[in-house]
Amino acid sequence: MSKKFLTAEWNNLIMANYIINPSILLPYLPAHTELDYYNGQCYVSLIGFMFEQTKILGLKIPFHVNFEEVNLRFYVKVKDGDLWKRGAVFIKEIVPKHAITFVANALYREKYVTLPMKHFYKIVGEELQLGYH
Repeated sequence: MSKKFLTAEWNNLIMANYIINPSILLPYLPAHTELDYYNGQCYVSLIGFMFEQTKILGLKIPFHVNFEEVNLRFYVKVKDGDLWKRGAVFIKEIVPKHAITFVANALYREKYVTLPMKHFYKIVGEELQLGYH
């Protein structure tokens, strides 16, 4: 049995959804897909989370196990016979590690960039304070 290339947990996820004019997304729309609307509106999502317990081919790469990611995405669908299949298109993905950007862009044609990043996670009483920079 072959090993999976990448395994990881997505933890401490924070998400903001924004209604957007669909014409802004058309230059990013992959061939054979169409925009996926929710209640008649087109959305983009800004998502921050921690990639944790990351392994490549089952191995933890030093200094690349736990790190932040922030991404901007929108939603598409494609008709496959009688079935609609849904997916996400990433406009930009930001991580703090150059090696991650290189692998994602070279092998998977992603749109990663490397920038300095940090996050905060704090529990105050019953409130969770969480953010990504």
